Formats: sequence, structure tokens, C-alpha cells
Amino acid sequence: MIEEEVLKIIKPTEEDKKGIEKVLEIIRERLNKLDFEVEGSFRKGTWLRQDTDIDVFVFYPKDVGKEYLERNALNDIINRIKDLDYTLAYAEHPYVIVNINNVEVDIVPALRVESGDKAITAVDRTPFHTKYVTSHLDERGKDEVRLLKRFMKGIGVYGAELKVQGFSGYATELLIIYYGNFRKVLEEASKWKHPIKIELTKPMKIFSEPLIIPDPVDPKRNVTAAVSLKNIATFSIAAKYYLKNPSIEFFFPSKKVEEKVKGDVLILRLNLDEKSSEDIVWGQIKRSVNKIERALKQYGFRVIDVQAWGDTNNITIAVQLESKNIGQYYLNIGPQYYSQTIEDFIQKNDNIWVGEDGRLYSIKERKEYDAETIAKKNIVLKVKYNIESYWLQNTEDQQIMKFLKKTPTWLK
Repeated sequence: MIEEEVLKIIKPTEEDKKGIEKVLEIIRERLNKLDFEVEGSFRKGTWLRQDTDIDVFVFYPKDVGKEYLERNALNDIINRIKDLDYTLAYAEHPYVIVNINNVEVDIVPALRVESGDKAITAVDRTPFHTKYVTSHLDERGKDEVRLLKRFMKGIGVYGAELKVQGFSGYATELLIIYYGNFRKVLEEASKWKHPIKIELTKPMKIFSEPLIIPDPVDPKRNVTAAVSLKNIATFSIAAKYYLKNPSIEFFFPSKKVEEKVKGDVLILRLNLDEKSSEDIVWGQIKRSVNKIERALKQYGFRVIDVQAWGDTNNITIAVQLESKNIGQYYLNIGPQYYSQTIEDFIQKNDNIWVGEDGRLYSIKERKEYDAETIAKKNIVLKVKYNIESYWLQNTEDQQIMKFLKKTPTWLK
């Protein structure tokens, strides 16, 4: 069976676990006498082989407040690990990523609260998530989570960060707890029609997102608030097709894709000169993509697709048009002859005539008819960056090939 084959690949061995424990010993020594806990998928037993980040949370009394975490707590943690390979990262507040033997450990300052619904920062709920999941999943259930995670990774809908807007690890765990196993999740997801409500607990507020899973430890929060409709639809379609024809392609899609260039494709490569939070960067990139598409359509271009990919250092925006060639002049359609606005139209336009349909027309000159210039003007990145742009002739770049092909390998 496909799932058994996949599980053999993704389930960690005892040796893998020992390797992680060795890394954790180093961290435990550095955080000695602090109130800390290992959290995340490793603690919950739902982590994937050779694909895990370790989360270590350092807790401080809730009375010290959020500002204390950003300054004092962070400095304390950095002083303890400053001789190790570390970088600062940013979410709701800063935290530290330590790299030991190619294993990343996120060390996150948090506030110790009485319950999940009393959280002051988003991370304060984490230990309650851990307790809920470990108390509701047996060993088989943890393997079912692993299958669902790998499936979602394979089809590109895993990850709650703004760049992806997909399913978090916690969301996959709750789906397995609610439905029971991997296959049952797919069976139900294949029939989804939003809004979708999955209630392990009764919500304590009204949610408006397309997929609603009230957090069992804080029912005022929707666990899947970040999941985009696109990713919900992709998961539902993938579930339907997998159940019809199970294939390892869903879990581990083919990396080699080939596709010819259709239409005119503009490639914008952005090299960021400043460090910034991934969510901040991708919030600005997503706004840029939307602005570029709207502006091009407004100027009269027929847009096929606009997408972006990359990391916080290098980002590619690809713009696919039916044609980059568009006239300097265009037909401007005016009002009917009996309209009260015809005098205003005549005053503001040249080359005016009455058409066979009784409507007024004129010839207008476009303010801008260079797609490359329009696209560049509508990038709204606030960090400093350099840009390289070109019209695609041919390519061996696999990300661009995927953009051109569009159809995922598991679908067709």
C-alpha cells in the first residue's frame, strides 16, 4: 500500500531520535535554571524524518509583559548561546534560531499563562497545544499525522506562514484527531464546500474564514484562519484524485518539469539588501503581485498569471501576458447620444465620432504601454533591493518551468 511505503520513508528511526536528543542536550545545558520546555512536532511525536525543526520555549512570568520578552529575555537567551551558530528571526516578537549539526533549534521566549485562552502572545498557547495533541493521539494516530503532513507538503499546501497561507502542523494534528485517520481526512476533504466547520470544541466567537477549526485550547481563535481558499481548494481536489488513483507522486512530486513558453513572460528577480521578517517581506510581495496584476489589466494588457516565489534574500516575480505588445492608442467608448454626459465627453476628448450604435467614441493615447515599466512601478517592497528583469526566451529553471506548466504533477 502507498501509505505504508511512504511511512517507511518519513517515519524517524531510533537513531534519528538520538541525534535530535544530542542536539537538545547542548541546548538544555545552555538554558540551565531557566523555565523551558521542548515543544512542537518533536515533543508531540509527529515529526518527519530529516525534516524537523526543534522548538524550545523559554517561559517567563506573565506579569513581566510582552516588552520584557523582546528585550531582556531575548538578550538573556543570546548571551547563553552566543558562541553557537545562531541568527535572529522575527514573528510576533524576536526569537533565536540555533544551528547545531545541521539541525535547527528555534528558541522562543514566551509568557507562562494559566490556560490557552489567557495567552498574551501567540506562542503562549503552545504548551497547551502540545498537551492536547499528546493526550488525543496514540502511536498510530501520530503516523497518520505524518502521512497527512507529507501529503500536504507534496501538494504545496503545508505551512501557515504568509508566504504559503497553508495548513500548520497543529491543524494537521487536529484534522487527524477529528476524523480519525489519513484516509478519512481525504474522504471528507474531497467533499468540502466552504465555509467548512470542523468543531472539536464550540467556538466562542463568529469566524468568517472559509475553513474554521476553533482551537480546543482557545475557542476564540480559528486555527485555520491563515489558510487561503486556493490552498483549501487544492487540498480538496488532491484528496479526490488521490482516492481515485493513489500514487507516491502526491507525497513526493517529480522534480523535473518541462514546458514551453506560452505568451510573453516577464521575469523580475529581486535581491534584497536588508534583513527583515519573512511575514513582513511576503506581505509586501503579495501586495506587489496584486498591484502588478491590477495595473497591467487597467492599462489594457491581458494577464494570464502573476506569481512569486523565493526566500527573504532572493525573490522572483513572474508575469505571464497574452502579449507584451499593446498599442499606443486605444478605442475609448463613450456615452449614448441622448446621455446628459455627452458634453463632458466631447470637451475632454479628441477624435470624436458617433458610431452606428448611436454611442460616442474617441481615440485615446495610453499613459503607459510598457509592461515592464508598469510591473516595476508597482512593486511595494519597503526594504532595499536590486532588480534584474528580462523577457523569457527559454529556461531550465525548474521554478519557472512549474510556473509555465501550472498543472501539478499529481493532477495530470
